[in-house]
Amino acid sequence: MKRRNLLLGIGSSMLAVVILAAAFAGVVSTHGPTEQLYRDLALAPPSWAHSIGVDGVGRDVLTRILYGARATLGIAFSATAIAVLGGVALGAAAGVRRGWFDAIVSHATDFLLAFPSILLGLVALTILTPSAASVAIAVGISSLPTVMRQVRAAFASEGAKEYVLAARATGAGRWRIAALEILPNCAGLILVLTTLTLGGAVLEAAGLAFLGLSGQPDIPEWGMMLREEQGTFRVAPWLCIAPGLAITWTVLAFNLLSDGLRQRRRWARLAESA
Repeated sequence: MKRRNLLLGIGSSMLAVVILAAAFAGVVSTHGPTEQLYRDLALAPPSWAHSIGVDGVGRDVLTRILYGARATLGIAFSATAIAVLGGVALGAAAGVRRGWFDAIVSHATDFLLAFPSILLGLVALTILTPSAASVAIAVGISSLPTVMRQVRAAFASEGAKEYVLAARATGAGRWRIAALEILPNCAGLILVLTTLTLGGAVLEAAGLAFLGLSGQPDIPEWGMMLREEQGTFRVAPWLCIAPGLAITWTVLAFNLLSDGLRQRRRWARLAESA
């Protein structure tokens, strides 16, 4: 129980730092992330005036990191919404309906899971116009099969339990049972999947941006910042380390939060069975 609370506390605190950075970027910084106000200090190391230094074209790196939290979280939350909403809808339908529909969804999921998620994202972006919105759609599509498979298995498993059989005996339809009986019991799993998907979405979005597929290069997205500054790593390594640490921090926050929620769900099940 203590470890569960510790994981939730650490993950929540780390995530709160990122959210606050995104929310108050305009308050902390006195100028925008694309303004090249310090060209005479290009590649300057960290100092009191510029705590993470200045990039090669005179932009304050801390400002870009703070605004980058907005862009990265925006992509991650949008992608996760696509993955979770689509995955829950399809997975629940397959787990409840079964038969030919379940077979089609299961085989399609197995086929998509055979490919790395980054590859599915690249395929999606070849169809879409490169932009932040396209990256969110691509990451959401590539994350959808994992969510769909987990939800389908959960709905199929819950459908054989006594409370579902009792609801059927009262004459309730299968979709009513799915919405009012099974879905609430799968809410914990869906929450865990959501936090896991958020962490993966941050990492995958950064990877696609690093490949130059997130649209305008001026957008202060962490993966794009890594791409822009990779050539300066030997002379100004802090320019790459800063966005890399931001990505690591955010992914770790979501993973710790997911582990804490998973353990909390496990303890709740043990308490119910006791």
